[in-house]
Amino acid sequence: MKSRFDQFLKQEETILWIGQPEKNGLSKTHIFILVASGLFALIFAILWNFVVWTNNTPIFFRIFGLLLLFLSAFGGIIHIQLHKYRRSKIHYAISNERIYIEYLFFRKHIKSYKIKALPKPTMKRYSDGIGTILINYERPFTQKVLSFGIEYHWFDQYRRLEFIKDYLEVFKLIIELRK
Repeated sequence: MKSRFDQFLKQEETILWIGQPEKNGLSKTHIFILVASGLFALIFAILWNFVVWTNNTPIFFRIFGLLLLFLSAFGGIIHIQLHKYRRSKIHYAISNERIYIEYLFFRKHIKSYKIKALPKPTMKRYSDGIGTILINYERPFTQKVLSFGIEYHWFDQYRRLEFIKDYLEVFKLIIELRK
């Protein structure tokens, strides 16, 4: 079986598992925060535009107000669509020696981790039967506070196997290969 990771394998390495994140699956907390922040931004943008267009203000403030109104009205929808697109471009592979993650960030990148050199991975289970395996993942407390409860950011995508349907088997495979 030919895979997209074959060119990165050593002679003695074989692929044991290949996967990709599930297509659907945004956390309810993430959607709630998007909607709530979008509503606050929309109210602010409407007030801004009302003040700017009723008074004699420079054109820059009017253009900025229209841009702010557009972004606050459609920002959440744009964010969700970009998130789905990014997730469709992520691919995972586990060989007998390494974990490979291919992701899109302006162009395709491949990260690989030696399984035996990794700290013990952790797992996050979701109610819909999928899970995320966190590898080489540490986050300072201050960053957690400032993220308002959203656990994983787009720039952390190369340090996790996210939204996997068979996450328990993959987790057991990683633990077994670490020995």
